[in-house]
Amino acid sequence: MAMVGNAEREKFLEEGYLVVPDVVPTSLCEQVVDAILEFTGVDMEDPATWHQERFAGLGIVPIHQHQALWNVRQHPDVYAVFRTLYQRDDLWVTMDRAGYKPPAGEATRDWQRAAVHWDCDAWTFDGVGIQGLVYLTDTRADQGAFSCVPSIYRNLPAWRQAHANDADRRHPEVAEEDIVAVPGSAGSLVVFHRLMPHTNGLNRADRPRFAQYVTMNPVGEESERAARVELWKTKQPPEWAARQKVLGQQIPEPGAPAHLTELGRKLVGVDAW
Repeated sequence: MAMVGNAEREKFLEEGYLVVPDVVPTSLCEQVVDAILEFTGVDMEDPATWHQERFAGLGIVPIHQHQALWNVRQHPDVYAVFRTLYQRDDLWVTMDRAGYKPPAGEATRDWQRAAVHWDCDAWTFDGVGIQGLVYLTDTRADQGAFSCVPSIYRNLPAWRQAHANDADRRHPEVAEEDIVAVPGSAGSLVVFHRLMPHTNGLNRADRPRFAQYVTMNPVGEESERAARVELWKTKQPPEWAARQKVLGQQIPEPGAPAHLTELGRKLVGVDAW
């Protein structure tokens, strides 16, 4: 079991990100990879199937409510990392999606790196916010790994002041040498502060990259709880994901609602903390 304590929390707050190895068992990672392969129609033994037009671009796999993804979200060790970093027990997990990026090349230049960005307005967000992803297979730095810009995070007050009036300030322009790619072994949980600008890199390796995005937040209002339970029960993507209209997104997603453990029911909001 991977352990995160006060020293790791301080490191996270100082550096803006943290790699915690051996959080998710390999068997659960493999189940998510299988779900991605089934959804995409990719055959790992046939590279000709690795690149498909409907999944081209940023590597988004629009599955949110699959049992395999829920098995990762409600794993006690995943929750333990977020609980320690937040220093509170009452958390809700997001119903995020998976990621798949095959190797890039001249013939597949649509498989690109997203612009460096924040998922919040870094000029108005305050407090501690924690986002994350699980590497489902061993992921090298050049394999489309999570990438971030610690130099901006460490000097955020000065950056805010200098760029407050930028037309698109949520997408900072940064030098290539300032972007840090973060590798990790299968089952590693990469967590990063919401005020850390980030992206994922081009996959320059010879195998696809597989990831699952996992984020937890402190519990919200009653109206939000009811909406979350409805998403899980009816197998809907979150509203923000539905608005993006990612190719292949099914609304609702097929099958019965995912089975939730006692912890999972609290992470959704079915049961109160």
